Amino acid sequence: MRALGASLVLRLLVIAGAGPACAQGQAAFGPPAAAAGSEGPLRVAMTRGVSAPGQPVVGRFGLFPPPPAPAPELPHVGHHPENPAPGKDKKAAKADEPPLPEVPYHPPLVDPRAGSVPTSTGDFSADAFFAPYAACDELGVYHDKHEVATQRPLVEWGQPFYGPGPTPVGSELFGPTNLVIPKFYVYGDYRIGATQAELVGSEETTLAHRLNLELDYWITSTERFHAFLGPFQRDARFMRVVDGEFFNELDLFQAETDTFFFEGDLGAMLGGLEGTYAPFDAPVALGLIPLVFQNGVWALDAVVGAAVTIPARHSTRFDWSNYDITFFTGLDRLSTGALGFEEGGGRLFGATTFIEARGGYFEIGYGFVDDNNGGGRSYHNVGASYTRRYANLISNSVRVIANAGQDAPGLQTAEGVLLLVENSFLTKNPYNAIPYVNVFAGFERPQPLVRAGVFGGVLFNTGILFQVDQLTSYPTLDAQANNTAGAAVGIDFLSPEFDQQLILEAAALARIDPDDPSSAAGAQYGLGMRWQKRLTTAHLVRADAMVGFLENSDDIAGVRIEYRWKF
Repeated sequence: MRALGASLVLRLLVIAGAGPACAQGQAAFGPPAAAAGSEGPLRVAMTRGVSAPGQPVVGRFGLFPPPPAPAPELPHVGHHPENPAPGKDKKAAKADEPPLPEVPYHPPLVDPRAGSVPTSTGDFSADAFFAPYAACDELGVYHDKHEVATQRPLVEWGQPFYGPGPTPVGSELFGPTNLVIPKFYVYGDYRIGATQAELVGSEETTLAHRLNLELDYWITSTERFHAFLGPFQRDARFMRVVDGEFFNELDLFQAETDTFFFEGDLGAMLGGLEGTYAPFDAPVALGLIPLVFQNGVWALDAVVGAAVTIPARHSTRFDWSNYDITFFTGLDRLSTGALGFEEGGGRLFGATTFIEARGGYFEIGYGFVDDNNGGGRSYHNVGASYTRRYANLISNSVRVIANAGQDAPGLQTAEGVLLLVENSFLTKNPYNAIPYVNVFAGFERPQPLVRAGVFGGVLFNTGILFQVDQLTSYPTLDAQANNTAGAAVGIDFLSPEFDQQLILEAAALARIDPDDPSSAAGAQYGLGMRWQKRLTTAHLVRADAMVGFLENSDDIAGVRIEYRWKF
């Protein structure tokens, strides 16, 4: 008994004085023993079969067995003898109940080919080993992976954006299967950048800033109103200071650059009104909507119109594992170089599809732009691409944009073909070093279906030397692809922690038809660099530099630095 008493006292001292090995484990697994009140760690061990953090299990070895849990009270169902009706004892209940029928005994069915074999202790695994509990080790069970910190929206009213816990019960205003759970978010980013640029025939020092606001008001899980506002932007210009002169481009809402639309699912809305689950899926958007197709190369603009999608289909006849079709129209606010970027100059009708097949995916779209002014500038536009990875070595996209049908006097503004081939190569570090080679050839004057002027030419995604910064007067090579051919070759480095990026690129283009007045003045060559660094989950800094050598024109060069706050 003395040995047992000494062991018990020692165990009490160890349990009462021990705690988790790190403060993080203590915070994650509850307060220390001193803050637990009268029910100390030993009592927890006796009643729950576990010890305080950092100590071995004591309640499972028979020294202090946990008390038996009280039997739950069963609800009253019928007049079973073991569950008599209120006011009756078991004997009275048995007298009222008819006798239960006897169930005949049937031996278990056994396959005649099977036979019994003697058991062996080797047939069973060893008993579980209860190692000493380590709170910090439990926090690192997934190789010390942890929740990634993210930036919350600037305004977050109602249900949190991807918050923890179950979704609250919503209102049945629009039906029992389309519950109303209102929420409102404001998010976006603020950018400020400075550029020193040598342009063709001039030199500029620019300081500009812009504010991008995304406003989301959710009604249900599938219906919402969304708006994009750029209050420091008018057309393709931003509030800035150029060579000491201030330009105020304050405009709270401008239909040429901002958006405002409703989007939802027709099937979910119909199912809610009928009190049934959605009979089909049909996402729809109405208003001043953004159209972004084929990575923005074929279409990138906001138009007054509508779009509806037939999603998530498959075809055994054509061996398509997945495809969808989107129909769209734009009745106003079209931006396209084919109409001289006249916002009210035309209407748009078209459709596009995404098809997964043949080990990759196709993107095919058709659109017709109707000239409202009757000047013969109406045209048909087709955009098609195929993307696939080959031999686990190269990821390749082949894209074609073709325009035809204009009958305007003089120079045709949308008549031609653009071929764009994009390649990225897999290395031993496929997430940290990505070489790429992008090649293009534009014949005559190809045009994307629609493209806002702020995004530059159709080659804006071909390389950083063709990409405008959408903020300052940072120079680029010619990105229109009018009777020109060229390439952009570079490598994209990402740090192991993915908090830094460095892109090095060289690009060149040459004229295909020297007599085309819309083409570049001559061959162009350029070298460019981009560096980005994440400061926090919400802040980053970016720097760019480039130099361009232009035949039959002044050379260009530029350096810029930008700070961005994302919220």
